[in-house]
Amino acid sequence: MRFIFLLLLILLIDVSKAFAQEKSIQWKDIKSLGKGTVTIHWFPNSPYGYKAANGELRGIEVEILEGFQKYLHDHYKIELSFRWIEEKTFADVLTILKDNPEADLLGVAGFSFTRERRAFMKFSPSYMVDIAVLVSTPDIPIVKSIEDLKKYLQGTTALTAKGTVLEKELIQLRESNKIQFTIEYTGASKELIDVLNIRKKSFGYLSLPVYLMNLDKGLSKLNRQNYLTKRYEGRGIGLSKASDWDVPLMEYFESPEFKQSIEFIIANYVNIDLYHFIKTFNPENEVSLLNKEKDIQQMQLTVQDMVIQDKNQKQIYLIIIISIVMVFLFVIAVMFRRLVYNHHLLKEQKAEIEAQSDQILLINNTLEVTVKERTRELENKNKALEEYAFITAHKLRAPLASILGLVTLIDKIKLTGDDKIVVSHLNKSAKKLDEIIHLAMDAIDNSGLPDRDKL
Repeated sequence: MRFIFLLLLILLIDVSKAFAQEKSIQWKDIKSLGKGTVTIHWFPNSPYGYKAANGELRGIEVEILEGFQKYLHDHYKIELSFRWIEEKTFADVLTILKDNPEADLLGVAGFSFTRERRAFMKFSPSYMVDIAVLVSTPDIPIVKSIEDLKKYLQGTTALTAKGTVLEKELIQLRESNKIQFTIEYTGASKELIDVLNIRKKSFGYLSLPVYLMNLDKGLSKLNRQNYLTKRYEGRGIGLSKASDWDVPLMEYFESPEFKQSIEFIIANYVNIDLYHFIKTFNPENEVSLLNKEKDIQQMQLTVQDMVIQDKNQKQIYLIIIISIVMVFLFVIAVMFRRLVYNHHLLKEQKAEIEAQSDQILLINNTLEVTVKERTRELENKNKALEEYAFITAHKLRAPLASILGLVTLIDKIKLTGDDKIVVSHLNKSAKKLDEIIHLAMDAIDNSGLPDRDKL
């Protein structure tokens, strides 16, 4: 049962692929219809075709085909659309083009032109020279001779994409020089660089534009070996053998529109100066490539120096800013500390004033009580004094009256000489004492003591 289900699934996939291929339309038909769809099988191979971070399909060949769409619309009023089908490997795209010679299919994978491939497929005109260089991880020294190459590559691992021209170059290198190394399959150029950056004792062929582009960006630290640099016919878009789309593609590549736009398209992915260098580079002139690498490295050093200077300048500015901030914070800290001290001092003074106020209030309260007590005491004494004076005055009046009466009786007696003088003095003294008693009585009646001057 599982076998039957698997077989039906395979047949369904084949039918869906066949249906997609049948939907692809020939150039001769689209001219009469005015619109149509072409199926494009593609494999991610940066910078020729890949998915950007936002999922959009980008790359040199993708933009060339977008320009081709516009060209057909402007010159033929044709509405051309593409059906993009992503394949898992480079070899899958080749196999589809090879196994479907009668279908109108296009292939986007950064194809190199070779005689073997021309036997089963067509190509658009070349838009870029095709040169490959041998690169290795830094632990494989840069060789100075073929003998060194044989020695250093012994027991290493070669990396390449399956089905490519570069795979055959590695196989030929191993067989012709009898070097024992294994071949491991990876994706295209970008994936190969990523793998080499984390591997040891590994090497592989890399497209020269991709190598120089990564060297220019400082994205990889690989050793380029000075031998076995390869140059091929060129790079272009692949077509199935029976396709007639090579005719309008040829027309577009020869048009002023293409010649004006191709450098702008390539400049979106490759440094235009590197592109011009690659166009004129001859693999036999190894010195020119060495000089270019040296220029790129010198430029990187210059950029690094500028970055370091800029970083140092920023650090100086940062130090100045930090110093100013530190001084400002120090001043704030001093002011805050002084403010805290003043606040504490004011708090102490307030507490002292409050304590003094409480003490004054206590003193006032105590003084008031003391004054009241003293006043009460004086009042009591005064009252006692008045009572004493009153009592004394009344007690004195009776004997004094007796004395005055006796003096009056004695005065009626006929006295002479000294007796009369004594009685006269006694009478005066008694009267004087009587006046004093009356004054004291009057003062007591008027709630006051007698005036001393009157006494």
